[in-house]
Amino acid sequence: MGCQQIGGVILNKMQPRGKLPLRQRKNLRMAKWTLRQQANFFDLLADLLTAGFSLKQALQSLKVFLPKNRLATVIAELETGQSFSQALRSKVTTNIYCQLVIAEKHGSVDQSVFQLGKYLKKRVQQREKLQSLLLYPAIILGLLLFLMIALKIWLAPEIAQFSVSTTGKDPFSYLIFVKFGGLVLLSLFILGVIHFFYWWKKQSIFGRHSWYSSLPIVGSLYRQYNCYYLTFNLGLLIESGLEFQQICGLLEHFEEKSLLYHLGRAFSERLARGEKLTQIMEHYPFIPPELALFFQKGRSKEEIGKDLLAYSKLAYQKLLEKSDHLLAWVQPLLFMVIAIVIICTYLALLLPLYSSLGGLYK
Repeated sequence: MGCQQIGGVILNKMQPRGKLPLRQRKNLRMAKWTLRQQANFFDLLADLLTAGFSLKQALQSLKVFLPKNRLATVIAELETGQSFSQALRSKVTTNIYCQLVIAEKHGSVDQSVFQLGKYLKKRVQQREKLQSLLLYPAIILGLLLFLMIALKIWLAPEIAQFSVSTTGKDPFSYLIFVKFGGLVLLSLFILGVIHFFYWWKKQSIFGRHSWYSSLPIVGSLYRQYNCYYLTFNLGLLIESGLEFQQICGLLEHFEEKSLLYHLGRAFSERLARGEKLTQIMEHYPFIPPELALFFQKGRSKEEIGKDLLAYSKLAYQKLLEKSDHLLAWVQPLLFMVIAIVIICTYLALLLPLYSSLGGLYK
């Protein structure tokens, strides 16, 4: 059984099935799948396509592995003549939807499904790893918070009473300034958050993505994801024989909130003004600079497409390496924070106590 490539062709209608109640169908249609649900769907679908199932047969077989209600609206929309990407539009993220549209029209659906399955499965694994890394420090922080509250309620009053009886001074009088400083910092933080949201609402799509790219730690990870996402989808389109201007026209049919839509529109306008493609790419910090190297003169579209797809595999591996590297730093940094909190807590209690004991010998 050969894999079925959609390429914009609507799936043949499946055998009619009983319809769900209207309210249940509406709720299912609007509910977006979780990351784990998306990963399971694309991973299982990729396995079936690799085994030789057609897309239609694979979706029917998935009902055995996945909860019945999860695929009910997807299959129902396919029965009404919707394409595969349209049937999944309300279930997946905008980036995944755009990637499926590209694969349907000018690429390979099974290749995109396989890539999405791998990527989403890895994201689920990394999220689970992050949760496991955070669990132990979170327990320690919880116990530490309980200890700080207990010390504040029971031990601090005893130390204060002992100090007043020996030196005549309250050892915790400095906490008034600490509390005042804390209130000032909290007020500044709230004002900063309000200012950030006001600034964020005024930013364009390009401004927001440029800000993502400029972040100190996760910015490099975001740029690496864009490198993988853009090279893979651009490689599919160029390998299918499309000119870059045609690709821009295709991207302009995507959702207005998607980055690909705004890139297609901006590139179309700049190319129409006679700007060079490589110069346009340099204008956007979230576009990898090495992308311009693929569009040198004298190279065929087929060569560019194959090179982009090959490079997207390298970009994907580098993306995984960077994300794993960041995860490796999570727990050590949290333990450093815990150590600092413990030291500050002990200093806040022991220094007044030592001061009181010193007053006994004067």
